[in-house]
Amino acid sequence: MTQATRPNLFRHSFNVLNRVRQTASVAGLSALRVAKGERPDARLLKETFEQLGTTYIKIGQFIASTPSLFPRDYVLAFQDCLDQTTPISYRYIEKVLKAELERDGQTLDSIFKHIEERPLASASIAQVHAATLKDGTEVVLKVQKPDVETIMQTDLGVLHGVTKIMEIMMPSMKFASIAPIIDEIRLRMLAETDFIAEAQNIRDFQQFLQMTGNQKVVAPSVVDTLTTKRVLTMSRLHGVSMVDEVAMRQYCDDPAQVMADTLNTWFASLMLCNSFHADLHAGNLMLLSDGRIGFLDFGIVGKLAPESWRACMGMMQALQSNDFEAMAHHMIDMGMTHERSQVDAARLAADLEKMIGTIMADDKKYTTGAPFNSKDQADELNKIMLEIVETGKRHGLHFPRDFALLTKQMLYFDRFMRTLAPDMDMFSDSRISLVHEETK
Repeated sequence: MTQATRPNLFRHSFNVLNRVRQTASVAGLSALRVAKGERPDARLLKETFEQLGTTYIKIGQFIASTPSLFPRDYVLAFQDCLDQTTPISYRYIEKVLKAELERDGQTLDSIFKHIEERPLASASIAQVHAATLKDGTEVVLKVQKPDVETIMQTDLGVLHGVTKIMEIMMPSMKFASIAPIIDEIRLRMLAETDFIAEAQNIRDFQQFLQMTGNQKVVAPSVVDTLTTKRVLTMSRLHGVSMVDEVAMRQYCDDPAQVMADTLNTWFASLMLCNSFHADLHAGNLMLLSDGRIGFLDFGIVGKLAPESWRACMGMMQALQSNDFEAMAHHMIDMGMTHERSQVDAARLAADLEKMIGTIMADDKKYTTGAPFNSKDQADELNKIMLEIVETGKRHGLHFPRDFALLTKQMLYFDRFMRTLAPDMDMFSDSRISLVHEETK
């Protein structure tokens, strides 16, 4: 071992040990709460995860978006697990920028005219700063936070032990097999720390827009020469949030049509793009000052076979029309199971009808004839989807890997529609095309 590598190894080992100490301290406090009589339920687990930070916030979001793996109470508890953190100092951001971008004689001063020290946003993995290049181009810098990979790898390493404790404290959280779940979490989380991969997701989406001749939607352009695994440099887009209808009317005449254009673009991407944007919440959609729609932050994407999406839409439309036999067949067609011949479609349809009937009887709002996407219907849809998953599991059915990401995104859209187009029905409005044929 060289003298140069010893400090780095020592620092890495210290960071690992410090992270283990922090984790043990938070977990110990939660265990003390249980010892004092507090109920070891989903709410307590969520609060503990939020205190543990980066990795566990992401795990909480994974739980919320994967109803096929986790109990319903925990999926619901983690629905509002927010990935927003206190900003870190610009001094550290500058250190990362220098390490990643200063090469071949270039310095930050020779690359940038100005970098805003106050961040535009701060999440668990990265912080975003506005900047201006020497040629006057406005950009945003997405900079990875300190020791993110070390923290994640350490946390995932001790997760086996944590889950054993969880199984004792919370019997309903027993896992059938922990290894596949941790592998899935690791894949998704570490993918978010690779900004080169995110840059490729953006390029894929831009290629899709060009291929389909879509001029209503735009994504930021990547500055390849200033993008590394830890720094992503993109053109800056200016506009307003798409949950602020009053602000939107500065740049458009009909917010409902903007919503329809957004939905049509996203639905088309399911069929025609290499991946679909799986995190289009209020912070990642923007109406630009030129009237176009900006899709931002491609760190979380999903992939779904076109036939699975067609079956999904068929299932949702069958749900609306209470055609439970068609719903059962679409669930089977969705690729939920490898043992199609062993699924009794008639029994599945009967169980679905019973399950939906119970939900409708319990929820008077749902049975009053209110529009499908009226207030609180997103929560109702989520409840139904959780029950569909549970019913399917009893029949040996399993959702495609990214079906939960797709469902979560549709819930986001439902919330947008309440604000921008309360009379629009995603499944029957003539302005919306749910299924697009693949181009040859």
